[in-house]
Amino acid sequence: MHQNNKNNNADRNNLLSEQTRLLFNAFPVMNILEPVCALVIVWLYWKPYSQLSLIGWGAMVGGMVFLRLVASQLFHNLSQDMVRPDSWRWVALLLIALSGGVFGYASVTFNPAETLMSPELLPSQAVFAALIIGLLVVAMTTYAIYLPAVAAYLLCAVLPGALNIALSDTGNTTMLAVLLVIFVLFLLLAASGMHSSVMEALRLQFKNLALIDYLDRARGDAESLNEKLTREIFERKQARQHLQEANDRLETTVMERTRALEEANHTMSATSQRLQLALDASNIGLWDWNLQSSDTYHSNFDRLLGYEKNRFSGFLNDLEQLAHPDDWPRVKRAMVAHFKGRTPRYHVVYRLRHANGDWRWIEDEGRVVEWNNEGRAVRMIGTRRDITDGKEAEDQLRLAATVFENASEAILIFDTAFRFLAVNDCFTRIAGYAEDEVQGRTMKEVSPAGESNTSLYSEVARTVHREGFWQGELTERRKNGESYPVWMQLSAVYDDNGQITHYVGMFTDLTARKEAEEKVQFLSNYDRLTGLANRTMFREKLHKSMALARLNRERVALVCLDLDRFRPINDSLGHEIGDRLLRATAERLLAIGIEQSSFARVGGDEFNLVIDNYRSSSELEELCQEIINAMRKPFNINGHELLLGVSIGISVFPDNAKEAQTLINQADLAVHQAKRMGGNNYQFYRGDMRAASVEQLALETSLRKAIFKNEFVVYYQPKIDAVTRRIQGAEALVRWQHPTMGLLPPKDFIPLAEETGLISAISEWVLERACRQAAQWCNNGLEIQMSVNLSAHQFRKGDISQIVDRVLQNTGLPARLLELELTESLIMEDLDKNIEILAGLRTRGLGLSLDDFGTGYSSLSYLKRFPVDTLKIDRSFIEELHISPDDAAITQAIIQMAHSLSMHVVAEGVEEEAQLKILQDMGCDSIQGYLISRPVPEADFLELVRQQHPASATNKVL
Repeated sequence: MHQNNKNNNADRNNLLSEQTRLLFNAFPVMNILEPVCALVIVWLYWKPYSQLSLIGWGAMVGGMVFLRLVASQLFHNLSQDMVRPDSWRWVALLLIALSGGVFGYASVTFNPAETLMSPELLPSQAVFAALIIGLLVVAMTTYAIYLPAVAAYLLCAVLPGALNIALSDTGNTTMLAVLLVIFVLFLLLAASGMHSSVMEALRLQFKNLALIDYLDRARGDAESLNEKLTREIFERKQARQHLQEANDRLETTVMERTRALEEANHTMSATSQRLQLALDASNIGLWDWNLQSSDTYHSNFDRLLGYEKNRFSGFLNDLEQLAHPDDWPRVKRAMVAHFKGRTPRYHVVYRLRHANGDWRWIEDEGRVVEWNNEGRAVRMIGTRRDITDGKEAEDQLRLAATVFENASEAILIFDTAFRFLAVNDCFTRIAGYAEDEVQGRTMKEVSPAGESNTSLYSEVARTVHREGFWQGELTERRKNGESYPVWMQLSAVYDDNGQITHYVGMFTDLTARKEAEEKVQFLSNYDRLTGLANRTMFREKLHKSMALARLNRERVALVCLDLDRFRPINDSLGHEIGDRLLRATAERLLAIGIEQSSFARVGGDEFNLVIDNYRSSSELEELCQEIINAMRKPFNINGHELLLGVSIGISVFPDNAKEAQTLINQADLAVHQAKRMGGNNYQFYRGDMRAASVEQLALETSLRKAIFKNEFVVYYQPKIDAVTRRIQGAEALVRWQHPTMGLLPPKDFIPLAEETGLISAISEWVLERACRQAAQWCNNGLEIQMSVNLSAHQFRKGDISQIVDRVLQNTGLPARLLELELTESLIMEDLDKNIEILAGLRTRGLGLSLDDFGTGYSSLSYLKRFPVDTLKIDRSFIEELHISPDDAAITQAIIQMAHSLSMHVVAEGVEEEAQLKILQDMGCDSIQGYLISRPVPEADFLELVRQQHPASATNKVL
């Protein structure tokens, strides 16, 4: 019964699917016929009625055709599993009803009651009625597969006109309306008959298809059974033939062995003494087993297995007790096979327990030397030797061969003259050379780049011969001539006498990594619109200039330019004009002598200029005035004469600031001051621009007290796995619970804390509080990796390692559950020293994350030197990821590069599902942002965890 129900449901679903498909297949006919009729109607009523109304109605007809086309395309593009017949049938029914309604609307709109049967419009109305009747007949035939569709079309197309006729004041129209209704009823009756016929034909078609399918399966089963039977007959014949051949070979072998044994018996007495001496001198034991009496003779077994001779009582009993349980069945099978004559000799390799408890690999070899009249074995003699060392060496060789062939890096083996002896498959995939193409040849002879690398090869050979090892980067050429970079490691192999016997090399193809670095370098360093350096490259230039100035005790001036009146122009004339205006601005500024390498576009209408070796303010004032004068000249863009101004702010290192970000902030303040003064002027940063007001002084005083009053609180923002969307970590973010101003975000007090030097104390407090919280969760069974931001002040003090050790010891948090986040610019302040500090932190087992990647100083060539585990993509690349191809390309390149360096990738600032979907497709590992959750207090964070992990450990924490 259950199977019949399933079959009935399947048949019904198939019938519904076919019915829905036929409905959508009927759309093309109506898509052609309805527009043609609509054109005729528009032509008929073009003069008597409003042309705008006719055009609008024609657009409605076109819109319905478009909707049917879109619906048909979507329906046919969906896979069979995704199609829901009921839902799509309702869609088709709705579209059909709307189509009929459009023509019903036309019958009322273009034929008002007062104009019906008027002599002037009677021809047009007659043609109109003929067209509608034709459409009804065609709709009845095309939609007959689904009776509600026919009814919907007829009623929606005719009912408005019938009502319009019936409600008119003209006396002779009532009968016309009745006739129209009767006509529709007859059409419905005809459609019902057609529907029944079509459905019956459709059911018969499905039954025929099912019968054909059943017959095909039956025929396939019969053919398969016949083939299987034929194969079994053939296999039996072959087995019988092989068995006869084996018996013949066995008889021959037994006869030959028997003759050999007879000859050996004659010479045994003469050689027994020499045999005993040889056995004593070797690591081989001799055994002689009498199967009838179970007496066994053993020699040298005390040396082989460490047992005394009286330990052995019976051959089989001793084997069963001492053999490894996994090997004992194999020993019995080998012995039985020999006793039954299936093997010419007894040979087996197995493990025996040594007297000291170790398992030793043993090789037994022997044969029956005496049989009784019944053909049963009476006496068996053999040898036993310890092959443990050889077995272990064999396993090592097998393992080494497996590693050699399946390694993800190219492996090369050379002789002492650096000629190829062997290469693995990875070398063939990378270089294009098969093993037989390189054997016996040197690298110089194989590689097309050999001539240019001759001196380098010689130097490498001397180094590895002298020191035993060399590693470095080489540029080689594939078989097809394509050059590619590799990272090569070459080691010498020595024999027992300390002589070099071989050289083993390994190399990795750096092509993908180099391409990713170059792509990220280009996309992240240049402005697509103006060709100038972008914000990233500007910051790198500024950091380099400041570092050089520190060494040479020089000054650097930062000049920030903000265009006046650009935004109104961009908003009124459009972005295309705005973009051309920005390009023209950049060209004009470069034309007055500004060095392009020091000039950057850092924002919409913002440009920055770095002046190295700044000496005199008068020279800089002249340059600023020249920029202002240049910008006063009008720009002619697409016939528009556009006037711009420029506000300039200047900050000087080290006079005004010693940090890059502070220098930028001060220059921005100077720009704002210039704008407040009316624009088209320049301002040097002065202390009074950031002079602490009464409120700022009060805020600083409160900030100093807040540390002692315990007014800071830690909020936690979750990080989730990009694939599973489950919480795997949290970032600790500080908030200030001000007694009068309420909860303050970091932007309201962190800059002040950095200026006053309180940032170190606050950062240490946050580190201790976050670790204590994570330790509490861990003790309750919830392991969440806690991420804490480090400040530049903590690194400059040089005691960050001691602080971390003390906090971990005091809180009891496992180091693996702590991750420290730091920026590129922080590492680059003192590169070698900071890398050493970070390496020391990493040895403690905690994680290191590079925050705001893509916005700092670091050159990508330095990235591989940073001892970090995680790369956090800055939110500036994520904000417009789903609408900006440039941001998407940069993000993709960063993820690929990080994965090539075995780094975990976190995208921060994810606020929309579209961004998350793109990041998942790019292979990003983890996600952080408002889409998941804002930073929340501990209780709210635990609630988020509980919603994803309703396990007992989480409930215990909660």
